[in-house]
Amino acid sequence: MTRRILLTGAHGFLGRHLRARLEGSGDELLCPTRSELDLLDFHATKAFFTKRAVTHAIHAAGFVGGIGLNEAHPGRMATENLRMGLNVLEGASQGGKAHVTIVSTICVYPEKAPVPIAESSVYEGYPAPATAPYGLAKRELLSVAEALSRESDLTFAYVIPTNLYGPGDHFDEAKSHVVPALIRRAIEARRNEVKEIVVWGDGTATRDLLFVTDAARAIGETLDRGHGRPINIGSGREISIRELAETICELTGYGGQLVWDKTKPAGAPRRTLDTTLARELIGFSPEVDIRDGLRRTIAWYTGTQPP
Repeated sequence: MTRRILLTGAHGFLGRHLRARLEGSGDELLCPTRSELDLLDFHATKAFFTKRAVTHAIHAAGFVGGIGLNEAHPGRMATENLRMGLNVLEGASQGGKAHVTIVSTICVYPEKAPVPIAESSVYEGYPAPATAPYGLAKRELLSVAEALSRESDLTFAYVIPTNLYGPGDHFDEAKSHVVPALIRRAIEARRNEVKEIVVWGDGTATRDLLFVTDAARAIGETLDRGHGRPINIGSGREISIRELAETICELTGYGGQLVWDKTKPAGAPRRTLDTTLARELIGFSPEVDIRDGLRRTIAWYTGTQPP
């Protein structure tokens, strides 16, 4: 039986890699633009599931960005991400009885969750304040999916990727996360012969960084496996922002100084995921290490490597 897979966010950073992964699989891939399907409109979303006979959906769309964007638009982060997710889940359960893979975020986890963070920690505290509106909106989608699955025939997977990076990432200042932001600034500083780069925080915060093609591969597996529970998707390695910044400076050839601005928010103090369940349920382990991934991302950004 041919699957009809709705991929929301197909034209975004992760979505483009998911689309490349799924194309040629023999399935019918539906990748509507926002003008073709407004996920903030429940009736339009439900009708899409029904009219197109959707059998599977990967919900990768969202209003996303770095700490700066989260601090500037907390209300929009909360409302738009919650509303889109609710509409997809209800549309799947009412309009087409489709399986849904929800692509969530590491921001769902409590700020002080034990590291490495296991899926069992998801409801055990409040997320880091800087990204809490976004994280809480995404976390509520797990509760809604669990409730709908008890009342209807909805099946779902809830994937929690760590911080993603790679070719095609957002490098604009307003939306960029830590990896593209640091790459852009290091390259610009080298070109302009700037002697120092200011980085938010003190460099001790840690992150779990996963190359985007690894994430796409893992998410694709959840169409058939890992249903009904949250699954962490991560690199299995914790790296400090200081080490990350120093590595990016080395790989971009920037020899200036890093200046740490401790008055700026740095997000959660530690973030790395326990990926045991991903190995057990969907057979996932990352293939791209951090230095290789950074090299490939820098090469794409500088135009020396295609996406």
